[in-house]
Amino acid sequence: MPLLDVDNLVKHYETGGEAPLEVLRGVTMAVEAGDIVAVMGESGTGKSTLLHLLGALDRPTSGTVRYRDDDLFEKDDEELARFRNTQIGFVFQFHHLLPEFTALENVAMPALIRQQNFEDVRGRALSLLDTLGLAARADHRPNALSGGEKQRVAMARALMNEPGLVLADEPTGNLDARTAEPLHDEILRLSEEMNQTFVIATHNPALASIARQIYRLEEGQLVAVTSVDPSLP
Repeated sequence: MPLLDVDNLVKHYETGGEAPLEVLRGVTMAVEAGDIVAVMGESGTGKSTLLHLLGALDRPTSGTVRYRDDDLFEKDDEELARFRNTQIGFVFQFHHLLPEFTALENVAMPALIRQQNFEDVRGRALSLLDTLGLAARADHRPNALSGGEKQRVAMARALMNEPGLVLADEPTGNLDARTAEPLHDEILRLSEEMNQTFVIATHNPALASIARQIYRLEEGQLVAVTSVDPSLP
């Protein structure tokens, strides 16, 4: 049984005109535990829409997303909110760290949302920062961190509640190649050493090249890609 099983996923948006905007037109995919899956495509092809559906941030027009054989969209909104907090980690192109909190506090935030005590989860948050090479930056606020450090803090935050699945939307989109490469290495290491599962939307061939499954989103459907040239811009 795959960790994530997506069948014939369709998403339309009403535009006020005669015909709806068709973004996804029957997406089907299976993601095994520990996999890294890359979804490539130009801006506007629906990569973010797909990740929002996989993470239950939005509901599809039709089709199913099953997580550990549990149909997500049979759940009500409260159940989906609980699912997102406990089972999904999100990493966005813009790190979305809270500027008034330290790196350590930002990492702990998903657990605090679950109403856990900071002192009870502090150790795990610090351990995650250490895993990502940022233990020495734990007490720094985001404005004192580099772009690459902010994204690694965002990755640690995504892992805080031990999610089964991390969804990353252009996680290196705002980083230069030199800064992005260490994050690529961390994603690969987390997959190999912690059996962490990732689905990554990206237009970056170097990031996609670390994936075990690579797709290109074209005209609302996924097309399997055998390989990509990581040297391409």
